Amino acid sequence: MKEYEYRRTVFYQLRGHENFEDEHKNFNYTIEPHSVIEDAVTYLLDGSSYLRFPGAARAVAIAVADLIAREFNEDFFTVLNQKDLMNGNDPFFKTYDEDRSTYDAILTSVPRNKIIWDSPRMSITERLIREEYMLDHHGLQTLPRDEWNYLQD
Repeated sequence: MKEYEYRRTVFYQLRGHENFEDEHKNFNYTIEPHSVIEDAVTYLLDGSSYLRFPGAARAVAIAVADLIAREFNEDFFTVLNQKDLMNGNDPFFKTYDEDRSTYDAILTSVPRNKIIWDSPRMSITERLIREEYMLDHHGLQTLPRDEWNYLQD
């Protein structure tokens, strides 16, 4: 089990799914299947399309994979291609292989280094991802790494 997978597992064992702030059942969203790329791009730049699915789902998956890749030194596309990346929390999630052309178009418009993490919505998204993976806002792990023995596959 990878370190980030372990952290997320522990988070949900401790907190459960019911109280996680941004769970889909907690807000009203719209289905916009014809503007997936545009909605994902907008989400990654200013967050204004965060209630438009499935575009928001692609944007959040990119954000999660990007943060995991940076914080845990993992390959972005490998992470984005994991079926359990969204831990069953997003019914609109597709892996990279399941929707490669859409992800490629989004990433062409907004390369990972151009994501606006300090926009109002993206800062919330980042905070929730960091909470789920038990990371503080500086990227420092809130669990001491030197005490872990589980990292062997």
